[in-house]
Amino acid sequence: MIPRGSGRRVALVVVISGLVVVAATLLVYRRPPIAEGPANPATSTLTLSLPGPFNGCSILSPAIDASNAAILDLIRPSAFLVGPTNVLSGEGGAIVSAELISLHPEKVVYSVDPRMRWSNGRPFSVNDLIAWWRSARLLQSINGDGYRHITAMVSNKAHTTVTATFATDFADWNLLFRDVEQSGTTRSCAVSQLSDQPSLGPYVVHSVNPQKIVLLSNSEWTNNYNRFHRVIITSNNVLPGNSSKYFVEYAPVATKSLVEDLVSHPRYIGQFANSSDIEELTFSPHGVITSNRSLRTALSWLLDRKAILDKLFGSFTFTPSVPTSALFSQGQADYPLAQPVIKPTSSNAAIVDPSQDCRSCALTMLNRSGFVYSSHRWHDANGTVLSLKLAVGPTPLDQASATLVSQQWRSLGIVVKLLYAHSDALAANMAAVGTVNVAVFDHPTSTTPWTSARSWDLAPYLDAYPTGVISASTNYLFMLAQRTFNPTTAALTWLKIDHQILSNFWIRPLFTVPSLIEYSGPLANVVPSLSLSGLVDQVSNWGIVLPSTPTTVKSSTSAIG
Repeated sequence: MIPRGSGRRVALVVVISGLVVVAATLLVYRRPPIAEGPANPATSTLTLSLPGPFNGCSILSPAIDASNAAILDLIRPSAFLVGPTNVLSGEGGAIVSAELISLHPEKVVYSVDPRMRWSNGRPFSVNDLIAWWRSARLLQSINGDGYRHITAMVSNKAHTTVTATFATDFADWNLLFRDVEQSGTTRSCAVSQLSDQPSLGPYVVHSVNPQKIVLLSNSEWTNNYNRFHRVIITSNNVLPGNSSKYFVEYAPVATKSLVEDLVSHPRYIGQFANSSDIEELTFSPHGVITSNRSLRTALSWLLDRKAILDKLFGSFTFTPSVPTSALFSQGQADYPLAQPVIKPTSSNAAIVDPSQDCRSCALTMLNRSGFVYSSHRWHDANGTVLSLKLAVGPTPLDQASATLVSQQWRSLGIVVKLLYAHSDALAANMAAVGTVNVAVFDHPTSTTPWTSARSWDLAPYLDAYPTGVISASTNYLFMLAQRTFNPTTAALTWLKIDHQILSNFWIRPLFTVPSLIEYSGPLANVVPSLSLSGLVDQVSNWGIVLPSTPTTVKSSTSAIG
């Protein structure tokens, strides 16, 4: 039986523990001052710091990243947006509703508000949705998935609704029609595209460059009418002084320097959270070493992941736990609980909880596989030294993680050569095609495990982080879960896939990346989020803390005559 516990409850404990640590750190300093000046967001400016540089890529582009995708949520219409816990909810606005009216065949009715107009004055219409579908279904990318399942989109006579009919079931249909563009517009990733293309959302684009985007509140957008009048999005991650009263920063990786900077600015509040990214180790299905399950297990168990976490995060405030899943990040509702009941041995790897490591077991397995340790190196039966090529993703966290992994392997007698990739997806592909034996990179998850499980489809795209592993049983489960509309039933199938991946040691998850949100005290309604989109999608709901007003109670007098 696949272990499945109340992952949501565990996530809350982790996040709250992070909050407690931050609070304890900040108690040394004074409490953020009460807001002064205008208390109306509609007349105020919000500064939002996100990882840059910024570009103008479409949400359908394989080159889109988390920051730029989140920005599009503020200026383009969507059927659904991301909540703080990575749960999708309807946006309203231009796409009034999206309703699943039939399961077999699957049909979804999208209703639009024709009174809504793009920033160039043209009314929003079902034709924008139809054109978006026709364009998306042609993409050789994971971003075209779902759209390819749709065989027809038919509008009603009034052109206020359009019905999408699916040829095959796609349970994650609520991922579709996100950040829709006006039909007939051209695409590129130049940042100028953000201002050249018409806007339709809570905000419209005022000015852009790769480091700074200025948005103005869209007066035609009737939802959240009291939102901030102006939003300045900057790639500058330095906490400002008093020049920016309303400020929020999302740091995708909580680092020691960020925490130290935060505690030196007492007017800011910090909140840790688990992000939706998993730093993982992926083994190649090619070559005599990593195509062998016993050797993959040994290489995995040689690593002390707790020591890696302590080196990366243990010297300050918040340390993530050793992970139990390759598909779910910590904090997601179906994240499986650790169950270290069975003690690892060199013979029971398939049934041991994935949160456990066992170096002594690994050494025994290497010996059983014909390797001999001599002259500080492991040699096979032919005397060849055990050596690995390790692909490394592009971020500082990828490189720091790979360095610690390679240091542990080298200290145990394995030769490791590092090869650097310019993207995480490319690092994954280098392992998938056999350029390297193993890869370390950041694998993003989503509101559904379908996104991370897409790596195991028999025909994955580069931006799906392919594994190169051909597994009929895993692919069968993937197709089954993709067609299952009941989320509880689907979760059980996703967890079976997760178990197959982990018990075969194709992936060794290292940790869920901890993120840090920093914001100025006068801001209200800022909620820690599992993803960058989950934070930015809150912007139109943020407000300002009102100064407390003392209440005077007058005593009453009565006369008896």
